[in-house]
Amino acid sequence: MLIQDNLFLTRSNPSGLGGTQFLYRVKNYGLSAISGPQEEISMIHWEVEVIKFSNPETAEYEVCHSTELADKTLKFYTDKSLNEFLQKAFQYFEELGSLEKILPQES
Repeated sequence: MLIQDNLFLTRSNPSGLGGTQFLYRVKNYGLSAISGPQEEISMIHWEVEVIKFSNPETAEYEVCHSTELADKTLKFYTDKSLNEFLQKAFQYFEELGSLEKILPQES
């Protein structure tokens, strides 16, 4: 069972291939965790992307591979390992959001 902290949205996999997507949000950043349909429990895994939300009010986002947290799609094979990563990611996003407030904005 995945943690519920910062859970923004749970929905069917938007690719239409089945499975579930969890969107987590901390300020402007978050994580998309997708688990596709699996025939055997031993095959279950989560594909995780770091995302940046485009709009503070909607679930519109872009994949963001430019953070120190992850520069590619990550795979987790247990809920426990994903939950540990989520906790670290939430803290990272809090710090990143604070840094973005004090840095000059690009024009």
